[in-house]
Amino acid sequence: YQAAVFSFDRPPLNMLKHKHMNVIYTTNEKTKLLAKRGIDIYIEHPFTDDFSHLSPEDFVIKVLLEKTGMKVLVVGDDCGFGYKRQGNVELLERMSKEYDFKLIVIPKLELEGEIVSSTRVRRLLSEGRIEEANRLMEDPFMICGPVVHGNHMGAEVLQMPTANQIPAEDKLLPPKGVYVSRIRYKDEIHYGISNVGVKPTIEGKNPVGVETHLLDFAGDLYGKVVTVEFLTRIREERKFSSIEALKEEMHPH
Repeated sequence: YQAAVFSFDRPPLNMLKHKHMNVIYTTNEKTKLLAKRGIDIYIEHPFTDDFSHLSPEDFVIKVLLEKTGMKVLVVGDDCGFGYKRQGNVELLERMSKEYDFKLIVIPKLELEGEIVSSTRVRRLLSEGRIEEANRLMEDPFMICGPVVHGNHMGAEVLQMPTANQIPAEDKLLPPKGVYVSRIRYKDEIHYGISNVGVKPTIEGKNPVGVETHLLDFAGDLYGKVVTVEFLTRIREERKFSSIEALKEEMHPH
């Protein structure tokens, strides 16, 4: 057998209720995390209007059984699927007998008296409670992507190697501020300080991004793909009176 994860190309609520819910992980980030856990195939199905009207039975038969050749299905005990989420565990139990596939139902995990869910993780991240959010996830919250050119202030003025990243538009970001971070590049691990924001001290038009100052790295990361993991929030973003004041903050005597 091969292990596969079935997901959608967007949060269903974004289409069904015309909301805009940002994602905790992009497709690229999800595939990296799933591969670490031994998942062989990641299926990201387009969530269209037609698909949202598919009956639960048709979803199981026409998509899971006919298109993927599913033999074993693993779901959470509160799963809902198909048109108006009419499908549930009871329906799957009946269909597993009729269509000869094995059903495994996983109870919801509780931590610190509350269910572990993406909704809870989103709330904690949005409030900047990084350490609490990380306790709910096996890996720390991270941003994975190429290093782009910034204004070179980090390398030239602050005397610290700097990695600038522009996250995907639909990527959930914690509040603007400064975070202790761990940087993964190839097989190397480094530590640094990451700023989420618009670089308020340095004038100019900068998109909201992530600027990471690496504390123990020498080299050029431009164009390289790096993973920045957020470990602890230090403080809110603030504007310093001058570059000198910013240098003093980064290199206190």
